[in-house]
Amino acid sequence: MWWELVRLARRGDAARARVLLLYSLLLAAAGFAFVWAYPASPADPVPAARAADFARSLAVVLLEAQLVVVAVATPAFAAAAVSEEKDRHTLDLLLTTGLTDREIVRGKAAARVLFVLAAVAAGVPVTALLLPLGGVEVGLLAAGYALAAGTAVLSAGIGMAAACRAADTRGALVRAYAVSAALLVPPLALLSPFAMLLYVREGGGSWAWRAACGFGYPVGQAVVGWVLLNRAARDLRAVEPGAGPVPPTAYPEPPRGRPAPVVFGPPVAEPPPRPPLTADPVLWKERYAGRAARFPSLDRPGQLVGAVVAAVAVALFVGGGWEVVDRAVRALDPDEAGRYVRAGDETAGGGRLVAAGVLAAGLYLLPLAAGVSGCVAGERLRGTLDPLLATPLDRRRVLRSKARAHAERGLLFAGGAAGGLGAGFGVYGGVWAGAAAVAAFAAGVGLVAGAGVWASVRSPSPVRAFRVALPAVVAAVGVPVLAWNLTGPAAPARPAEVLGWAAAAFAAAGAVSWWRAGAELDRGGW
Repeated sequence: MWWELVRLARRGDAARARVLLLYSLLLAAAGFAFVWAYPASPADPVPAARAADFARSLAVVLLEAQLVVVAVATPAFAAAAVSEEKDRHTLDLLLTTGLTDREIVRGKAAARVLFVLAAVAAGVPVTALLLPLGGVEVGLLAAGYALAAGTAVLSAGIGMAAACRAADTRGALVRAYAVSAALLVPPLALLSPFAMLLYVREGGGSWAWRAACGFGYPVGQAVVGWVLLNRAARDLRAVEPGAGPVPPTAYPEPPRGRPAPVVFGPPVAEPPPRPPLTADPVLWKERYAGRAARFPSLDRPGQLVGAVVAAVAVALFVGGGWEVVDRAVRALDPDEAGRYVRAGDETAGGGRLVAAGVLAAGLYLLPLAAGVSGCVAGERLRGTLDPLLATPLDRRRVLRSKARAHAERGLLFAGGAAGGLGAGFGVYGGVWAGAAAVAAFAAGVGLVAGAGVWASVRSPSPVRAFRVALPAVVAAVGVPVLAWNLTGPAAPARPAEVLGWAAAAFAAAGAVSWWRAGAELDRGGW
């Protein structure tokens, strides 16, 4: 654990984690002030009668933003502890030391959790400034930080368990975030740490209920995280991660005496034929011969979580679409015309369609970010980047081919996301809102791909590149949710405006990221 802490400090991860947290708190506070003051200016002073309510609501927003940062960053941060050892082929050397498997897993996990908690501690002065305004209880702040600590331990356990079972970095990241996302999928969202903080804030029930939500729940998270770490320690020495123990028949008895000659043996199975080489050799290699040509072997829990999320998205899409069609047909009947709900009403099925689009977007963008983050960093880690750059291929074309190969996977989810978001916002805010939602999602795909490629060129390992690209995934998935919650009769902006500005910002940031990635790869990369 001590050596892991020293190594992380030398890499500058502690400063980056603190800056990420403080920037997130700043953006959350600015957004809350804008919504709270609407239609007035956020710069206007808060009335004394509402100061306590303002401080209490702002404290909850800051604590929720802090929980989002912990839940998003910790799984990848913990998975990197083992995945990087596998990628560098140093795990075998580590296993030859006198440390036990549990000491290795627990030491690495403890170092990662301490780094996350050190970053969380940077937000304590910010939230403490709200105490003089009144209305903010010390117990609320203590519960918020207890939930952050419990979430960090649980997320670290999820990340370590995924890394010990997955065969590569991409498989570990996808599985870790698939399991973490299960906490936010209905009906488990009511049992998530975000919901527990709201239960503590509302103050309903007895003090025992609030104590159980604010302090008992983190203890349960820590227990589950400890169980996951013990399971990860058992999987650390697996010959093929995810395959389980080796069967005894894998080691047959040695032959005795002179073996009999085999004249007619069984035919050797030939590998399946591959398509002929195309004009783009990099694209062909990534599709059919690269390490990422096959989806990483996830174990059954990871597959189950992905299947559950996809099933929920399909159910929401079918239910919302049926309600929209049903109400549209009823509106054509003169007897039912008076009951027709105008476009923009949440009861018209738009909410279900948007929720389905958001889930499908997450299922598409998360593997995309994990794939493009390793397109160059993975070559560098395997020692094959220099031979690739020595070819006469244009380097920007190499980046485009690698990103295209990863973008082609999961297009069904991309189509579902575009259809759900476009139809949902179209029912809610009109044709322009639906078109803006589709444009925002398409620009978000470009942003994730550009940020992932740029981070892959700049980073020494795929895990570090993925951590840089992960905020782009959060932004692309979170903007539709934000636009939906900010719409309505008294909303500060219409959905078409929010989504249109988001699409423009995503497109500009994605273009800059692509340009920077090509320019830096021309200079030799990191």
